[in-house]
Amino acid sequence: MPACPTRDHLDVLLPADTPADLTARLRAAPDGEARALALVAVARHTRETTLSGAQALGEAALSEALRCNSPRAAVEALIGLSFVSASLGQQERALDTVARAQAMLEEHSLTDLLSAVLNTRALTRLTGGDVTGARQDLQDAVDLARHARHAGDQGNALVNMAWLACSAGDPKDALHHLNLLEELIHTLPDDPLAEEFILCLHEGRANAYALLARQSQELGRDDAQRQAVQQGLMVLRAARAALQATPSLTSELLCAAHESTLLRLHGDLSGAERLARRAAQLNAVLKQQLYIEPQLCLAELLQSRGEFDAALAQYAAALDIARRQHRHLDIQRLLSAIGTLHERQGRLREALDVTREALHAANTAMDRVNGAAARHLQLDRELRQARADASSWQDRLRQAEVQARQDQLTGLLNRRGLEEGLQALQFPGDAGPRPADWALLAVVFVDVDHFKHVNDRHSHAVGDQVLREVGALLAAQVRAGDLLGRYGGEEFVLVTPVRTRGRAHGLAEACRRAVEGHDWSALLPDMRLTASVGYAVTTPDRLPQALRVADDHLYRAKNAGRNRVSPVAP
Repeated sequence: MPACPTRDHLDVLLPADTPADLTARLRAAPDGEARALALVAVARHTRETTLSGAQALGEAALSEALRCNSPRAAVEALIGLSFVSASLGQQERALDTVARAQAMLEEHSLTDLLSAVLNTRALTRLTGGDVTGARQDLQDAVDLARHARHAGDQGNALVNMAWLACSAGDPKDALHHLNLLEELIHTLPDDPLAEEFILCLHEGRANAYALLARQSQELGRDDAQRQAVQQGLMVLRAARAALQATPSLTSELLCAAHESTLLRLHGDLSGAERLARRAAQLNAVLKQQLYIEPQLCLAELLQSRGEFDAALAQYAAALDIARRQHRHLDIQRLLSAIGTLHERQGRLREALDVTREALHAANTAMDRVNGAAARHLQLDRELRQARADASSWQDRLRQAEVQARQDQLTGLLNRRGLEEGLQALQFPGDAGPRPADWALLAVVFVDVDHFKHVNDRHSHAVGDQVLREVGALLAAQVRAGDLLGRYGGEEFVLVTPVRTRGRAHGLAEACRRAVEGHDWSALLPDMRLTASVGYAVTTPDRLPQALRVADDHLYRAKNAGRNRVSPVAP
C-alpha cells in the first residue's frame, strides 16, 4: 500500500505560486479522498507553469486515492495525468492512463465521470492525429454531460470541439461550437466556471476568425478577409477585459498570437511583429515551450516580408516543439508549410526532401499507433488515420519526385531528369537490362536561333510561350519512351534509339523543319523563328562522349549560319 503523503512531503510538492485557497484546502482535507482531490486541483492549476510538477502532483494524488481506496479520486487523478502525459508528448503513456481510468469507472459504475474521460481521450487522440476519433469522443462527451447536467464537462467538450475544428481547418464549425458554449455560459450567471469559459470563448473565437481571415486571403476574397479581421480584433478587445478578471499566461499568449495574425492580414506588420514578440516572451515565461503559435506568427510575418530564410528558421523551431510532443497534425501542417515555401522559391530538391520527411513522419506515426493498437483496440481509428496520412504523403512524394525531374515551363524533362535518364541507359542496374533496340542511340541537340531577340523585342512572357511551343513541336517528333528535355535556356536534348546514322540525321532534320515550318505569326508577327541542330550516334556505354560531340556539332551548325543540321547527311 503506498504511504500517505506527509505534510513535509506536500510542502515539497507544492509550487511556490500555489493559490492560498488551494493550499488551505489541501491542509484542511479531513481524509485521504479529500486530500487526493485537493492534490488533483493543485495539479490542474500547476499545468500552466510546469507540466513535470503537475505530473508529480498527479502521481501523489493517485497514490493517495489508491491508499484510501477511493475509485472516484483515482479516476480524477488518472484523467489529469493522461492530459499531462499527452502534453509532454508521452502518447502511449497517456493512452494507457486514460484506458486505466475508463476501466476503473466501468468497474465502479462511475458513469458521471465518463464525459471527463472521453474529453481527455479526445485530446490525446487529436494530438496523435486521429481527428475522427477525437470528434466522436467529444460529441459523446457533450451528450453525456448535457444529459447529466454537468456544465463543466459540457463546456470543456465544447471548447475542445472548437479547438479540434480549427486544427482540422474548419473555422465555421469552431464558431458554431463556441456559440453553443456562449449559450451554456448564460445558464451559469454566478458560477466561477463562467469566468473561465468566457476567456476560452473569446480566445477560441479569435483563433477561428484568424483562421477564417487566412483562408479568405488564400482564396482572394478580400471582403471576407476584412470582415474576419474586424470581427477577430473586436473579440480580442473583449478577451483583454476577460484576462483582467481571470489572468492566464496561456490565454494571454494565445490571444497575442491570434492578434498578431489578424494585424498581419490587416497590413499592420509592425503591430503584428510587436504582438508576435509578446507571445514569444510569454512563452519564455511559461518555460515549457509547449506552444508553436509564437514561432508560426513570426514565420508567416517574415514570409510576408520576403525574409524566407528567417521564416524557415521559425518554422523549424515550431517543428522541433511539435516533434518533441509527437503532435502529428502540427508536424504534418508545419512540414507542408515548409515544403510549400521551398516550392515557391524554386527549391524543388529541398521541397522533395521535406516531402520525404513528412512521409517518414506519417509512417512513424502509423507504426507508433499500430504498436499501441496491439494493447488497445480503441486505437483502430488512429491507425486508419495514420495510414491515410501515409498514403497522402506517398502521393505527394511521387508528385514531388516528378516535379524535381520536370521542367516547370515546358513540362518536359529538366536537366536533372535528363541526366538520370541517361545514367539509367548507361548503367541499367536495378532497372534491368536495357531494351535490345537501344543498342544504338541518337543524341540530338536543338537550339532556338537568336532567342535573345525574342525576349528583347516581345518580352520574356512571349519567350516563355515560344519555348513551350518548341517543346511541343519536338515532342511530336518522338516516341513513347524516348528521352526529351530542356537542357537549359533555349536548348533541348533528344535521345532515341536508331538503326542507322541516316535515321539519326533524318530525325535531326525533322526537328529543324518542325521549328522553321511552324506558324509563329500570332506570337512573333515580325520575326522568323528557326533552330540549329547538332547530333551524334553512339552506343549506351559512350553516352558522355556523344553528348560532347553532339554539342560540338550544334555550335558548328550555328557558326555555319544557323537553321541547319550538323553533321550533314551521311
